[in-house]
Amino acid sequence: MSVSDKQKTIEILRDTERIGDKVLMHKQELIALDKRRQETREATRTIRNNFPKEDAKVWITVGSLLIKMKRTKALELLEKDAVQIEKEIIRIRAEQKVLVSKQRDLEHDTPLRGFDLKPLSDAEISALRANI
Repeated sequence: MSVSDKQKTIEILRDTERIGDKVLMHKQELIALDKRRQETREATRTIRNNFPKEDAKVWITVGSLLIKMKRTKALELLEKDAVQIEKEIIRIRAEQKVLVSKQRDLEHDTPLRGFDLKPLSDAEISALRANI
């Protein structure tokens, strides 16, 4: 094995390790985001069930602050947070697919079948239903 072959092998191993670390970091981020999504869902449900009056005031944490605000404003804030969390989860999952594909390429594995599938959009589902 020549010096250049050794260097190429070491570089491939470094790249594989670097990508593997990113994959693991993304998994941890997804776990944290899912936990936050569930907490947001629980908070929304608690506010809706325990404070039926529209003008009621509730305590809500924003970061490390505890704030008292109107029920409607708190629900609006929680819904915005839920949408933002969902967008972030979708972004990380898309990046995760690319990283796993790159890692499999570096390891000379066959690509995962069906790993790049995307769900049908509402418009596509409507078109299918119209044609059936």
